[in-house]
Amino acid sequence: MTETMNAMVTLAPPEEFLSACPKFRILVLGNPESTKQLLFSEVFGVDIEKRLVADVFEPGHDIDKELHLQGQNSRLAVHASPNFLSGDQEAYERVLDFLKIRSAAPKLEDHIHCIWYCVASEESRGVGELEKRFFLNGLAQISPHVPIVLVFSKYEEFMAKVALEWSKGANERGLSKIAVGHILRDLSGKRFEQDIASKWDGFLSANIPRVCVSSDDEDDDNRSFEQLTLSTLATLRDTNVRYAFAAAQRHSASISTQFCADAATAYFEVDTNHARKIHGVDMRDILPNFLAKAIQIFNMRDVPSSLTDPSLLSRIIDATFGRNQKPLLAESLRRSGTESGTILLNLSPHERAVLLTQALAGIILFLHMLADTQWPQPAGDSNHYTYRDPSSPYTLTPRTIARELEETRDGSTGKKELLETIEASTIFTECNLKQEVTELIRGAVAQAEKVESPHRHMRGPRNLVVEDDSELQEFSMSFVNDHRGPGDVVLPCGLTILPLN
Repeated sequence: MTETMNAMVTLAPPEEFLSACPKFRILVLGNPESTKQLLFSEVFGVDIEKRLVADVFEPGHDIDKELHLQGQNSRLAVHASPNFLSGDQEAYERVLDFLKIRSAAPKLEDHIHCIWYCVASEESRGVGELEKRFFLNGLAQISPHVPIVLVFSKYEEFMAKVALEWSKGANERGLSKIAVGHILRDLSGKRFEQDIASKWDGFLSANIPRVCVSSDDEDDDNRSFEQLTLSTLATLRDTNVRYAFAAAQRHSASISTQFCADAATAYFEVDTNHARKIHGVDMRDILPNFLAKAIQIFNMRDVPSSLTDPSLLSRIIDATFGRNQKPLLAESLRRSGTESGTILLNLSPHERAVLLTQALAGIILFLHMLADTQWPQPAGDSNHYTYRDPSSPYTLTPRTIARELEETRDGSTGKKELLETIEASTIFTECNLKQEVTELIRGAVAQAEKVESPHRHMRGPRNLVVEDDSELQEFSMSFVNDHRGPGDVVLPCGLTILPLN
């Protein structure tokens, strides 16, 4: 009876993977001054003319009309409208009506999944009465389950103002540019909280994130978009919506990896405290099924459809595994594990589970590194930050794929560490939850990244190495926190610097 049931196991087709919510739908409330093109290009990887972005925040724009993305991101839908600073009651009611209608839509993909409320980082900007009403009870009454992120844009202009007031005097007194940069960053943060963010404190609930974003090309500015991406994801509760956002965003390959690793658990079961490959399904069916799903999650700009090449899976496997394992993997792609005469019959359940996990993780690692050629990689806990390949900001080419496969083959991507991390894991003998498989795959990819980053740095400008500046950071924060009043400040090193007015 068990064998009959096992034989009936089938995998859901990849086409149905994101069918519950194939698009992430966001409402952006702002104005031409506070909402820049970079918000969309950095987080969602879409290039839109500045004029078109500005037009959707004009008073006459139809909020129900999606922003035309020119086919650049099929997993994203953007609606836009002016924010409520002007006090236009009619425009305010239109937004509430729009949210009410969308919340009642029968399909999840037609709901508004998140709101970005964009305001400029300007000390002179107050909080309008309609804005207070919207944050206090307007949104909660109409769409209580729609999360919102308060986005402070043009933060680089605010920092520039702080710099004009302070940095010249500091430089004249002999501080290095690095020291000045740290102090200015920390002073700007403190000044921002006092003069701008505090105005919103009485109207924002504790669960509404506040994110400052900058449009310069500096390291900290890129990290601000990382924070916006992570904060948006953190507000989402519905699993299908979270997957939709993971597919729509093109800022963090780590987010894509996280959701791919989670999706991989569908191919495992926990049997007597052992993580095992699901019964009744062969690896020759699992691996192409998973690759198709992972490609959807990473959602790269693949105009020539290079990722649909039927040979891609075998090329990834061939590049990932060593000489001793390649015959097993090649056999697993061609034949059933239960066929008479196959070498797969000699594998124990433990060995099958290890091999499957390594293959799935290898696919994720390849796509992660491929995405790294398109997106900035969040710095996280590492000392490296990756920027887009300037020759090809978003679009994949067969040449890019071939190069990544070659780097995987020669070991530059940390595949050895990935395979060894999985092989040494105890979850194949001590496992209680399938979530442990997710954590193992994520950890193995992260371990591979630690090895991969220095290799890429040696080959070109895809990474910027940031030195350990913890002591300088401690000094900077000590200065900012200790300085309370007017007058010159004497630092421990004997230098004198001017305070903010």
